[in-house]
Amino acid sequence: MKIKLAHPFTSLRKSYFRWRYWHCIYKNMVMYTEKETEKRKKEELIPYINKPGIAFSFDDSYRVKDWTVFGKELFGYYDVKVTFNINGIHPFEERRKHTQNEIDMLIELQSNGHEIAHHGFNHRKATTYSREFGIDKWLEDEVESLFHWMKDQMHSTTKERFRKPVTFAFPNFMYAKKHVNALVPSYFKLVRGHLENDNLCNFNSSGLTPSISLDGYYSCNLFYLKKIMKFAKKSGKNIMFTCHSILPEEVKWDKFGWGETAAKSGKWRISPRVLKTIIKEAKKNDLEFYTASEIAGIANFIDVNFEKAVRELLPDPNKKWIEISELLEIKKLNLFDKNISNLDGVQYFLNLEEINIEKNQISDLRLLMQLPKLKKIMTVQNVGTSKKLQKRNLGLLSQLLFLVLIRLVCIWEYSL
Repeated sequence: MKIKLAHPFTSLRKSYFRWRYWHCIYKNMVMYTEKETEKRKKEELIPYINKPGIAFSFDDSYRVKDWTVFGKELFGYYDVKVTFNINGIHPFEERRKHTQNEIDMLIELQSNGHEIAHHGFNHRKATTYSREFGIDKWLEDEVESLFHWMKDQMHSTTKERFRKPVTFAFPNFMYAKKHVNALVPSYFKLVRGHLENDNLCNFNSSGLTPSISLDGYYSCNLFYLKKIMKFAKKSGKNIMFTCHSILPEEVKWDKFGWGETAAKSGKWRISPRVLKTIIKEAKKNDLEFYTASEIAGIANFIDVNFEKAVRELLPDPNKKWIEISELLEIKKLNLFDKNISNLDGVQYFLNLEEINIEKNQISDLRLLMQLPKLKKIMTVQNVGTSKKLQKRNLGLLSQLLFLVLIRLVCIWEYSL
């Protein structure tokens, strides 16, 4: 009688390598930054500037239905902000382009505060494709083609468009220094790679930034993840986590009907249960949730008219990207009659005390709730908003005015 020992030994070997992967990540993190962390002085922590956080980075937009069904509610509205790195095609359905329904889902994720970033039009490996056709051809077919495609898309109902991406994620973590140099700063401010040095991300990052994979054969070690997040807070830096599908453990990959060619891709998944645990631990450690562009220190706007109005306030209105640090200097914002319909981007004006949004088409005021120093709001009925939206905005405005009143009382009591 033959006893099969291959399976238990294979499982043990796999567990060992997964443990070693996470142990080495934490060990390198401590080794590279421990001395620097010990010298770190206590200072006021400001989001986007020096308050550490985590950045979830999800790859492959053919998974958009999973992101929407199992991620949209979990992440909330401008709460747990993440980055979705998209392509232009579906690799397992005859490489077709995204349908309008898929485009709508992606733009609706953007409307909830998430970043839609660049992952190559056809998801081709930078190293392999550029070796065969040259780096210029890779830039044309993979980078520029997705820019053009995204520019042409809009939501079927809201008519909202994609923001122009400012970050890029290398497919399959395959890249060389020449690819990074070709992308930054000509196309992007930041490009995401894999493990690198201490595996932490600095604020206002530029060029290649590291990330830690949470799925595939790397798996997810919650014991080390908790240690890593605590150390990130201590170091004052950020962590970027790479993921792919969001699927409950009980969902079988073969139910999608994409055949054997897609089987390997089915291993790149993380469950909502594990994500909830990570989010809970991050909040417990008072870590922020950033998009990749926020790690890069860049403010991006959905509404081009809002961006234009902001640029007029800057010393150099024609610069390629607007830096978040510049917006922290602004205390008054006059947006009177600027034909603005979306306030996305206003959340970066953390020192804003006064805003005028009269005579616009703004239908949602919720982002104003994120401005901790706001004292004065000038607004009248916006053109083109329904009675239902006007009623909701009046309720939000009442809450805002109540918060402003509390702040003023606190300031008055402190001054006595």
